[in-house]
Amino acid sequence: AQDAPTKTNPEKMEKQERMERRGGMGGMRGGRGMHDRGGFGSMLRGIHHLDLTDAQKSQIRTLMETHRTVNKPLMDEMRTLMVKRRDGSFTDADKARIEEIHAGMKESGDQLRATVLGLLTPEQNAKLEQMKAERKERMELRKQRYIERREQKKEWKLKEGEKPVEPVVKQP
Repeated sequence: AQDAPTKTNPEKMEKQERMERRGGMGGMRGGRGMHDRGGFGSMLRGIHHLDLTDAQKSQIRTLMETHRTVNKPLMDEMRTLMVKRRDGSFTDADKARIEEIHAGMKESGDQLRATVLGLLTPEQNAKLEQMKAERKERMELRKQRYIERREQKKEWKLKEGEKPVEPVVKQP
């Protein structure tokens, strides 16, 4: 096979190296599924827009790798328990263990998030909060448009003479 031409752009090289570490793209989201995005994921969404210094990037990368390494055995155990759940051999002890793992990982993630946010400058924190507020506003607009479209559909069905379908509410 031929060697791929070398790229001189450091950002492209870094991206390519990350993809190679992850095992290539392998489909959407790098073949890792929707919930395991790697990197910052939803924990610190938008942090790459904050113009981090090289020192900040290095510190955050180290923290993330340490976090991932420490939590890998727990994630593996969680996957094993989820397989048991799908197979039907799930016990109450397994359920309690999943809850315990989940709580520990949440606490670990909260600590990581606090540490990373502590590395940011006040300006970066302000920008992150502004981005969070803008994202919340966009979500509210999306929700409102969804409600309006749903109401509009009901009106169209009523005009066509169809009986409106009430949503089914599941009782716990």
